[in-house]
Amino acid sequence: MKSIKTIKKICEYCKKEFDAGKITVRYCSHQCNKKAHREDKRNEVIRMTETLTKKKKVNQINTALADRPYLSIAEAALLLGVCKQTVYNLALAKKIKATRVTRRLTFVTRKSIDELIGSNTHYEKLPTHKKYQPIEDWYTLNEITERYGILRHRIRKIINAENIDNRKDGTRTLVAKCQIDNYFKKKGFEPSVVNLAEWYSIAEIIQKYGMTEAAVYTFVSRYKIPKKQQGGQRYYSKYHIDKLKMK
Repeated sequence: MKSIKTIKKICEYCKKEFDAGKITVRYCSHQCNKKAHREDKRNEVIRMTETLTKKKKVNQINTALADRPYLSIAEAALLLGVCKQTVYNLALAKKIKATRVTRRLTFVTRKSIDELIGSNTHYEKLPTHKKYQPIEDWYTLNEITERYGILRHRIRKIINAENIDNRKDGTRTLVAKCQIDNYFKKKGFEPSVVNLAEWYSIAEIIQKYGMTEAAVYTFVSRYKIPKKQQGGQRYYSKYHIDKLKMK
């Protein structure tokens, strides 16, 4: 007979650890299940009672303030169901009429509140500052590696961290060109470098500049030289190394 593998879980009611037979189990026992169910029902009744109480309170306020031509900021906030700061903001925006009597006392006209709520202006969606533009140009991951000299797993981390638009095209991942270019531009990559077509191997750097292997690794790490992996061998951007060495 096949043994059932248990799963360690925490009971959502008593908060004790228990062995569950299924991943969907929420409580350690039938007793905790019943108690949790009763508590949920009680909280539901409390929420309904609070909602009804709030509605009654608003109705009482409307009745009490029905014949009042002027309201304090606190009374206007209760009538509208908002905070006092919102009433102040409406007054500053000239959407309701308010008069400051003293430094600490401001009155709002009831008529202006009724006109604000009863106005014929239609509810419209607020315009967004950023206009969506369809993305037409895309890089493959290999193209980004060739252009900027970073490995595929590092590209994926950048895409996730910067929320760069990407999509699947069969087995390929396509990445928005303008967004990835802007990212590397901010990181200091020369915009004039269209493609890092030329690369040095470690042996070529050692031969050209007379460096030890340890010195090469220190150099490329310190200056974050773009690199790529190909055929089991690592290559570094010829452009960046030559530029630094010519200084």
